[in-house]
Amino acid sequence: MNPETPQPEPAAGASPRVDDASAARLVNPNLSGALTADYAALQNDLVQAQELAADFQRQLAGKSNEHAQLKQIFEKTQADLAHLQEGIIELRAERHRLANEAMRATAFQAKLAKVTAERDRLRIDLEVLLKTLAKMGDEMTIAMRDRDRRIAELVVEMVGLRQALAEAKGGASLPATSAPAAGAPANTPPESSEEESVEIISLETHS
Repeated sequence: MNPETPQPEPAAGASPRVDDASAARLVNPNLSGALTADYAALQNDLVQAQELAADFQRQLAGKSNEHAQLKQIFEKTQADLAHLQEGIIELRAERHRLANEAMRATAFQAKLAKVTAERDRLRIDLEVLLKTLAKMGDEMTIAMRDRDRRIAELVVEMVGLRQALAEAKGGASLPATSAPAAGAPANTPPESSEEESVEIISLETHS
């Protein structure tokens, strides 16, 4: 290879020399048209970018509205959930109260059944006792009647015996005694027999 011949450097501050061939190569006649087309394309891209930004802005505003609506719905859902939780707590408390009342009702029912059975037993015992008392009253009435009748028979028998005894005593002492004095009762035993007969009549009336 041949070594290149060094070119002399231009002096400082001096403009380089351009020959006609190089100047022809540096000047592009289509440059203005290309730049104009590129500028128009850039303007079109800028308009599209602005339209896209406006669309994005509208979408962002819509998303913001949707976000606000979703936030409102979320807050309402939280409030409803808290209210539902309170309702669940109240329902649990009500369930416990109802369970306690049911247990008390079952206990009262068992107690009522026990008291009812006791009442029926006492009623049966009372009926048996009343029947027994009625039977005893009837038996006592019959026994009293038998006793009164027996007493009446004994009184009648005793009166008869007293009369027989009085007659026997009077018949034995009649020859030895004199006539009764004036104003004295002629026969004392008949008066006692009359009192005994009155007593017998009263006893029969009572029986």
